[in-house]
Amino acid sequence: METDIPHIDVIVRTFLQDVSAGRSHSVGARYYRVMAHLYCYLESVDADAVLGTDAGTLLAAEREFHPQGAFLRLFTAHDLVFCLPGFLDDRWLMTYPADARTQVSLTDRLLRWIRHRYPRDLYYCSSGIHECTVAIRRARRRLRR
Repeated sequence: METDIPHIDVIVRTFLQDVSAGRSHSVGARYYRVMAHLYCYLESVDADAVLGTDAGTLLAAEREFHPQGAFLRLFTAHDLVFCLPGFLDDRWLMTYPADARTQVSLTDRLLRWIRHRYPRDLYYCSSGIHECTVAIRRARRRLRR
């Protein structure tokens, strides 16, 4: 199905520009590190497991021809929402505490930003939004310990 919703690479780049506007250089650099980490995570996502076999097949075909950034080019906001909870798993939380806190905070802000900006694309993914919200709460609790 064709959509006017931009792909994940455009979504994340636009979000990063929006949240970085007016921030100090050090905050902007931390935001950039977190978003670069998100890109790495998304490139490792098992699309079959998270998005279904059709998405996995499409991603495998795209990676045969252009492996770098395939996930970011193919999928849109609703796909991103379903993938975000895994970005907050312990194995993906960034090592440096300030970066990890920023990772959780930016994930929350990204989810809210997407919900506001692309409500049509999220019409049928309320379960993904719920899973992401739960993952954000859990990650915040883990970081407080």
